[in-house]
Formats: sequence, structure tokens, C-alpha cells
Amino acid sequence: MGQIFDFGDIKNNERTIRKTWDEFRAALSSGTFSYDNIEEAKKCTFLKVYNDLFHDSFGIEYSTIKLTELDGTQIGRGCVLKKDEAPDHERFIPKKEFITDDNRFSPPGVEWLYLALGNETAIHQCAQAECRSHVGDEFGFCHFKFNVAFADIKLVDLTIADNKTYEQLNQVLETYAQKQVKRGKKAAKALGRIPQYNVNKAGFKRLFTEWIVYTYSKLLSEQIFKPIDDSADKETMYAPFQTMTQYYSSLGYSDIIYGSTVSEVGRNIVLFNQNIAKPCGAIEKYTIL
Repeated sequence: MGQIFDFGDIKNNERTIRKTWDEFRAALSSGTFSYDNIEEAKKCTFLKVYNDLFHDSFGIEYSTIKLTELDGTQIGRGCVLKKDEAPDHERFIPKKEFITDDNRFSPPGVEWLYLALGNETAIHQCAQAECRSHVGDEFGFCHFKFNVAFADIKLVDLTIADNKTYEQLNQVLETYAQKQVKRGKKAAKALGRIPQYNVNKAGFKRLFTEWIVYTYSKLLSEQIFKPIDDSADKETMYAPFQTMTQYYSSLGYSDIIYGSTVSEVGRNIVLFNQNIAKPCGAIEKYTIL
């Protein structure tokens, strides 16, 4: 039996996402709307398509998790230290007077908490990369723990498809379709005629929505989450991400999990409320080798 679905033209989809993202950023840069004006932002092609899929079609449910699902995952935050600096826990808490540059998901002065997420080795490597540390730098690292009072808050996980290939995503949908065709042929053989056969529409819709959400998430991850050069205008480059944060917040989300653009291991999590996690344990201080 031949392949039922045509999963080709990924490159064209990549170009389309990149084009609409660039248009989204240009509209923000020109002042067409501000990063926190979500209703106007939804008129832009990128967010309109995203909202149709992830909100109106309930696709975001596939990338929604609760904080309790991160139990057992390590989190932490690092910083490059000054010579002979002896940091305490407060050193790792963001304070608006020191946040003078744009972060990926928040503008200057916003005290959101960015943490590395993963196993013990990964969070150290990820934190060092995110801090742009170099060999010979003195580095401080502090573990954090989630506050159980926030156990039921919702997070959006933008990394759901990072460890999957397009072939793996496509195979799930193709296998389902092949089974449906075989089922129809078997019924036709037994009855001696082609029966009136109805595919489980609800089941197919669920599977198709899952496939398109994962595929779109992977395309976004590969095309949008790119390293930003130190010489780039961060206000312009980060504005679309900051708008997306306002969009997620408007839907009731409190955190975002996203892939690091500078580290091959670990992930990042940004907490809109820094009370969701607190520093804990002894602070590590070491020299980057």
C-alpha cells in the first residue's frame, strides 16, 4: 500500500513561518501596535494563524503542562562573578534596577525569573552558556525549587517537538490512515461489497490536530529560536517574543518552557512570577574551565 498523505514541502512551510514572523517583528518595530496590545497583534498573519491553531482549535492543550509535571527536574540560575565576589541567594533574584536590557520574553525592568531546566549536568552547562561565560571566568550557580503553592499553574511548553524528527511525527498520522484503509478493505471482502464506512471523525481530528501542533512547533523552534548576535538590536529582535508572552498570559499561562539557542543541553523556563520558585541550598562557586 502506498503512502496516503503527502508530507512534503517542509522547506516552503519554513519559509512561510519565517516570512510571517519577520512581518510580525516589522509591525512591532514600526509602531503598528505595541508588544502588549494583543488584540491588534492578532490581526498580524503570524499571530492570527497561531491563535487559530493553538487557541481556537484547542491545539495549545498539547503543549500545556502543570508545574507538578516538572517534579524531579532540576532548576537553577547562574551568573558570572566579579573578582572575589561572594554571592548570596539574593544575587540570583532578578531586580528591576539591574535589568537594563531586553530579555527574550520581557522588556527592561521586568523582574521575571529565567532558570535553566534539566538534569544536574545540563542546567550547569545551559546556565553557563546563557550567561555567555568564558574560560577563566568565576561563575556562581544557585539551585532553585518550585513553590508547592503554585502546583496547579499552567505552563506552555514550546519544546514538545524538539526531540522528534518530521519523519516520526508524520509516521503516527500515516499509520493511523493505513489502519483505517485496511479496516475498510477487510469489511468489503467480508461483505462482498464496499460498505458505508465512516472514519472516527473525532479520533482523526484529535490525531490530526496533534500532528499539526507538533509539526508547527518544530518548525517554529527551528526557524524562530535562533541565537541573537550581541550587536543586534535586542529591542527589535525580542519584541515578537515579548508579544507572545503577553498572548500566553492573556490565556492564563504563568510560565514558558523554551529551548536554549546557545546550549546543546538543557532547556530554559521563564516564570512570570518569581515567587513560583525560590533559591535553595549552598551556592556553588567555581572557575570555568
